[in-house]
Amino acid sequence: MLLHYLMKSHENLVEIIKQLENSKYVMIRKKAQKELVKRLKEKGFKNKQIAMILISNVYGERKRLSIAKDWAGALEISLEEFLKFIGR
Repeated sequence: MLLHYLMKSHENLVEIIKQLENSKYVMIRKKAQKELVKRLKEKGFKNKQIAMILISNVYGERKRLSIAKDWAGALEISLEEFLKFIGR
């Protein structure tokens, strides 16, 4: 119930996702990621735009690959598609 309340705003979703990074609550984090992606798509964002936002201001191939691995599922695309979107 608390999680449902916290997920009402997209700012709270982003905070939940950040706080749960590298935690044991993988499924809650994945659910929050999917909800955030869903909301962005409802606002008209495309997968490529979301991928580019996620890697903006992220430097280094390892960090970008880590983001791609972490978020491809939430975007419901393959890792290869995500990498293609970001030019890798």
